[in-house]
Amino acid sequence: MNLQFFNNHYESLSPIERLEELYKHYPEDKILFTSSFGATSVILLHMIGQVRPEQQIHFIDTGYHFTETIEYRNQLAEQFNLNVVDLKAASNRHNFTEQNFTYEQNQNLCCFINKIDPVDRIKKDYHVWISGLLRFQNANRANLSLFEETKDIVKFHPLLDMTQEETALYLQLYDLPIHDLVHQGYDSIGCTHCTSKGTGRTGRWMNNSKTECGLHS
Repeated sequence: MNLQFFNNHYESLSPIERLEELYKHYPEDKILFTSSFGATSVILLHMIGQVRPEQQIHFIDTGYHFTETIEYRNQLAEQFNLNVVDLKAASNRHNFTEQNFTYEQNQNLCCFINKIDPVDRIKKDYHVWISGLLRFQNANRANLSLFEETKDIVKFHPLLDMTQEETALYLQLYDLPIHDLVHQGYDSIGCTHCTSKGTGRTGRWMNNSKTECGLHS
């Protein structure tokens, strides 16, 4: 893939036009789509439901999601007619993190076992990975491009340059369902042990230098 060409070509397109254009270049079985079904996930899921509802969407089931997140996943899958499949760690590996309280002692290892490794196992089957990252979410994402080449797959961020105001407007314009925890003060939603109430991503790994799970690093 010529990243410079793709970044230049897609820059002037709207997020939904970018998705439509991507499917002109790649078949859906070569496109990896993952979603956390978190606070802002509904925007990209809504767009996919319009452009390519049959696209397989991998929900990374860490085993530590809030009940509200599981309910939200089920609600959006039904409402948008989405093809959602669960992706999770092998049971013995996940059980290790439960029995040893890895999420308290070594958050990086817990994220690797329950999020990063399950995705790594299937990435080889795909050419492009669609992700819903937004530049305004934190400093790590501020300098990303629409297309980024990693060591084993090209990442595509169709929503990347949407502002916080634009995301709020999109939610309002299409009257999209909001994650229940957002109404309770959670701006960013991950696993139960590592998520607190907070603005932006301040509630993730609170009192810890960790700012990303590593999945998109």
